[in-house]
Amino acid sequence: MRKKSKAGITVLATFAVAIVMAPSARAQQAATSKAKADDQYTYVPFAGQRVAIDRQTGKLRPPTPEEVRTLTEGLKTMLSRSDQGLTVMRHPNGMQSVNLQGRFQSVTLVKINSDGNASEQCVTNEQEAKEFLTSENVTTKSADHRTKKAAEAEVK
Repeated sequence: MRKKSKAGITVLATFAVAIVMAPSARAQQAATSKAKADDQYTYVPFAGQRVAIDRQTGKLRPPTPEEVRTLTEGLKTMLSRSDQGLTVMRHPNGMQSVNLQGRFQSVTLVKINSDGNASEQCVTNEQEAKEFLTSENVTTKSADHRTKKAAEAEVK
């Protein structure tokens, strides 16, 4: 039963990453299409993304530095905090509004750590996204919203 649960979390985490990264799908496809045919990975389309799976272990591989750069660049507009070019609209009833043009968003990223656990982090800028995606095991909450230590304590 534990294996089924872990597999379900892995699929769920992979799906969550794919949904979050959907805006950068075209950029990622360009980066992964440069992969060599003789490398040790199989590239599988999943939820609008291309996922690299190690042929020997069957596990997802972490993104390469080039893929991280491409993915974070794909998030650039969403994570922008620039107010340049934004205008305040005044409505007849006195209300004011601003079209943020896709900016000022937070993005939740999910990744599978080298120990097989999923980690998630809400990021508000490109640097946070890059640091999260390139870090080894992180101490953010796991996909089931408990810290890794709390989840391990419950098992014992």
